[in-house]
Amino acid sequence: MSFDTSRPFTRPAALAASLSDHQLQGAQYQRIFQGIYIRAGVRLTCRVRAAAAMLVAPAGSYVSHHTAAVLWGGWAPDTTETHISSPGPLARTQRRGIAAHRADPTLRPVIRSGLTVAPPTRVFLDLAAEGLGLVDLVAVGDSLVAAGRTTHQELIDATSLWSGPGCRRARRAARWVRAGVDSVMETRVRMMLVLARLPEPQINVILRAEDGSWDARIELAYRGILLAIEYEGRQHAESTQQWNKDIRRRTRLEALGWRFILVTAEGVFDHPGETLDVIRNALRDRGMPTTRRQPSVEWRQEFLGARMAV
Repeated sequence: MSFDTSRPFTRPAALAASLSDHQLQGAQYQRIFQGIYIRAGVRLTCRVRAAAAMLVAPAGSYVSHHTAAVLWGGWAPDTTETHISSPGPLARTQRRGIAAHRADPTLRPVIRSGLTVAPPTRVFLDLAAEGLGLVDLVAVGDSLVAAGRTTHQELIDATSLWSGPGCRRARRAARWVRAGVDSVMETRVRMMLVLARLPEPQINVILRAEDGSWDARIELAYRGILLAIEYEGRQHAESTQQWNKDIRRRTRLEALGWRFILVTAEGVFDHPGETLDVIRNALRDRGMPTTRRQPSVEWRQEFLGARMAV
């Protein structure tokens, strides 16, 4: 059987297959981690890096934390490291590019894409234990639910039984997780409102024509007062077709009485207070009572502190 270099392999395995160190350091191969290689040209995806890390992980190890979230089809803050959890001493997996965590001996990992991975609910708990902020943690939960890997109720149940580090934050975040969320930025806009003590908008409201057919969808809406809030991502501006489609949809709905407030990344990260004022004033203009209290401490921590991960 020929030596498969399209998958991660270790230096000892390469030498046993008659490859030399000179060849490994040449243009035909690329190094993933110290002593772990793959054929040049293979894209180093999250799964490829996870498979490489597991080659040097002790028996009983599993992919965890940020890396596991991505393998489950969810979102996690960007990281330059591949995360695994291992039993016993961690020295073997302590190398540049691999973040080694202590494995839970009672955990039963599952197989995902041929790799042993922490279950989705445990990924949520582990990220809370690592100190992930409330908004980012809600975004992780939203993304895992959207990917069909867990449910809102399963996250609530898991956090109610969890007493480890970050348990209070995990329980609070689980209560804010919602089904049907399309993007991380949609989560952030919604959390920007609720942590500022504004009413929570409905998610992905479907509008139907008179005959009951699907007519349009609004990301975040206060349906009773016909106020829509949507995140305007870069992809909308870069795609002329999508941009024109969005304009036609909004023009048609505005003719029916809807008002749209478009929120950009700059409005969330750089000017959250101004964005909040615009939305609060729009709610008042449309007759919805809003509190005059200042945004919560959590809002200030999450939106006026360090720039959130994207």
